[in-house]
Amino acid sequence: MEQHLNDFFRADYMPHGHCFLWRPDILWLNVLSDALIATAYFTIPLVLYLFVRQRPDIRFGWMLYLFAAFILCCGVTHLFGIYVIWHGAYGYHGLAKLVTAIVSISTAYVLIRRLPDALAMPNLSEYSQHKEMAYRAELDRLELIREQERLAMVRLAVEGSPFGMLVTDAGGHIRMVNSALTRMFGYSEQELLNEHVNMLLPTEQRSRHRKLVEEISIGARSSGLMTSRLVYGVARNGDKIPVEVTLHRSEVDDEVRVFATVVDISERLSFQARLVEANNRFERVISGSRDAPWEWHPKDNSNWFSPRFHELLGWPAQVPGHFDTWIAHVHPDYHDKVMEHLKSHIEQRSKYDINYLGLAADGTYHWFNTRGDSQRDENGNIVIMSGVISDIQEEKEMEAAVMHKTAFLESVFAGASCGLLVLDWEEDDKVSISAVNQRFSILLGDQAGDLEGQELHHLAQSDERGVMARLQALLFGSAMEAEQGSPVGFLFQAQEHWVQIDVHPISDAKGEWFRVIVSASDVSELKQAEEELEEALQEKVSLLNEVHHRVKNNLQIVSSLMDIQSRQVKKEDLAVMSDLKNRVRAMALIHELLYQNDSLGSINLQSYVQRLVNLIGDTLNHSSREQLTLDIQAGSGELNISINQMVPLGLLICEAVTNAFKYAFSGRPGKLTISMKREDARLQLAICDDGPGFDAELFEQASLTSHLGFTLMKTFAKQAGFTIQVDGSQGTCIYLTEQASNSD
Repeated sequence: MEQHLNDFFRADYMPHGHCFLWRPDILWLNVLSDALIATAYFTIPLVLYLFVRQRPDIRFGWMLYLFAAFILCCGVTHLFGIYVIWHGAYGYHGLAKLVTAIVSISTAYVLIRRLPDALAMPNLSEYSQHKEMAYRAELDRLELIREQERLAMVRLAVEGSPFGMLVTDAGGHIRMVNSALTRMFGYSEQELLNEHVNMLLPTEQRSRHRKLVEEISIGARSSGLMTSRLVYGVARNGDKIPVEVTLHRSEVDDEVRVFATVVDISERLSFQARLVEANNRFERVISGSRDAPWEWHPKDNSNWFSPRFHELLGWPAQVPGHFDTWIAHVHPDYHDKVMEHLKSHIEQRSKYDINYLGLAADGTYHWFNTRGDSQRDENGNIVIMSGVISDIQEEKEMEAAVMHKTAFLESVFAGASCGLLVLDWEEDDKVSISAVNQRFSILLGDQAGDLEGQELHHLAQSDERGVMARLQALLFGSAMEAEQGSPVGFLFQAQEHWVQIDVHPISDAKGEWFRVIVSASDVSELKQAEEELEEALQEKVSLLNEVHHRVKNNLQIVSSLMDIQSRQVKKEDLAVMSDLKNRVRAMALIHELLYQNDSLGSINLQSYVQRLVNLIGDTLNHSSREQLTLDIQAGSGELNISINQMVPLGLLICEAVTNAFKYAFSGRPGKLTISMKREDARLQLAICDDGPGFDAELFEQASLTSHLGFTLMKTFAKQAGFTIQVDGSQGTCIYLTEQASNSD
């Protein structure tokens, strides 16, 4: 079998050229013919392929592909025909013919099978008719698409409209609504379709609307656009909505349709209400204002005068709105001035604001002020000028009164007996002199013209006497820290005169200084009188100190005499002599402290008590005083007592301390506590020892014949204006409280 196949595909058979005896003419005739046929057979399939690709509408295009394959195979056999002329590959040549035969038979078979279909294809006339029908069908299809697009755009326009839209039939039943209407009334589209339109109207309007729809449906009213109507619709939640409805009747497919456009005018009505209220408010403001608006149109020289303008000038309502009407009320003396001012504004665009005399409503000439501005076109020409006019008669009268008062104050300022200097407090603490009178300049030795307008800082540097420097230091120092209304100033000597400088700051609403009035007064006579009074006072003080010193010395002499006398008295009387001597020393100590202090009317209580305890201890028993622990407790601040209170109070303290030394600390160490303080302006003292104490009834029952010390303490407390209480339960405590009637 293998040998048979090898023999079949051998290529060494006798070439076909031997059949031509290798004659060139016959050989090349066959070769060229087969080559041309093969070329044609290869070209035709390519053209058929390209034709079918470009014409997908060909009904039997696949058959053309089959024809192309058949022709291509034929071309291959012709190529093999050329090849076998020189090579004897007849097996391959036969296979090529076999493939060509199969393709050819298949093509013939298919062609025979499809012959009835091919015969059924329309001829040229029928094709033209079918083509015309297809063209018309395409046109109808395109028209339908355009109509659908138009309807879609209309639907989009209706849905996108900000206004509510609905369509009803002749009976008033809703056939179509847009989204704006459903949002307006709060219903869904399905809830409104096929419902009567009256469901969107209040009960009182339904019959009127039904009648209107019927008239439109039967043509009793014009089928065109109906005039807009203002009605109220009812939303789903029951709220009434003011709407403006426009109706339009039309027939669609022989059926009457009523098209309605519904506009929610709530905001418009609200805006109109606000506009009316704003206009009313404007009229109320204008009627209550002194200003009267006006407008002037230069093109036709016409004017608009507000009702307030008529009222202000006393014009009736029918006065012509003309420029000449207004200019006629201007006083003749001011006519040219007013016109020149207006011309300057028109030509040079200067500010239009002028005062003039004009005829007022009361028939007299008043001062008026008119001011305004103008609007211009691109060429600079005035299109309209508007402004206000005001009756300023009262301001002018007040201005005259202020000028008269100012002149009066200036005369008072210039003629004041004391010197006056006005300082203005500017930014960055800059202080300058704005005014100064002649008297101030005389006292300081300067000229008023040399001071006005200058800064205080520069004057302080150039003033050799240092007055301005002291004034500057005062303003930026203690004057700012002083309380409102407190006197602030200083005294200096100039040209054998004493001058008192006083500062009076003026503050604004924030409490900040903006002006300072400085006054200068010649106090030479007061200074001289003060010096004379000071000398007299020093003399009296010296004399009083001398009196206190002599009284103290005399009391010490008495005390010394008592010491001498105590040597001659009996032993049982020594205690009495000692008590008397302590009382004398207590009074002498008061006078000693008085002439040692600067104040002649009061004594420091803490210092007095300290020294008095030491004196009593030395008198009674020096060793007992050394064993004593003294604790003096005083409140905050110094406690000063007048001499009238101090004498009986000192004697009382002397008695209490003496008793402590005699009875509490006899032969043993002890502690004496003396506390003093002021509470509610009343002096309180407590004298306590840590001795054995005593029965408090003894103090209450004391008399001149028994317990003389307690009796004296009661008497001294009453004279000093104190209440006294004694507690002897734990040691002895004597409590003294100043009576309210004796407090200062």
